[in-house]
Amino acid sequence: MKKENIIKIWNYWEHINKLIRLKHRETAQKYGLTFEQFHLLIELDHHQELTVTADVLPPTVGEIAAGIGNAPHTLSERIKRLEKKDLVKKIRDEKDLRINRVVFTDKGQKLINDIKNEAGNIFIYNALEEMDDESLNNLLSGLKQLNKNLSQ
Repeated sequence: MKKENIIKIWNYWEHINKLIRLKHRETAQKYGLTFEQFHLLIELDHHQELTVTADVLPPTVGEIAAGIGNAPHTLSERIKRLEKKDLVKKIRDEKDLRINRVVFTDKGQKLINDIKNEAGNIFIYNALEEMDDESLNNLLSGLKQLNKNLSQ
């Protein structure tokens, strides 16, 4: 029975991820972005969220490429397209001029905040809001335990 439940949970997890990706595609199109550009902006935002201290630098093209599983040269082309849209800019590393770091422009930061709010926060929040308290508490408890187990 436990194995069957694990398989069912995995199937639901995959389906939920698919629904979220579809919502992301829809949102990307709304803002005139390809899904790949959208994904790149989300990855850059994740790197930015990790920058919690002044000594942590913005990510390099290579670091972002590794995060999304692309070759750096493939990613560089996408970054150029986002630069043309004034959403990101590359800056030279002060210590090693061979390295380019990628940061949001003000326009890009506003766009990613809007996208996150629309595609993630509102979409997922509304779905969770429809759940009854007991189901929500069980889900929260289960996710806490899963997070703990995966962190070990």
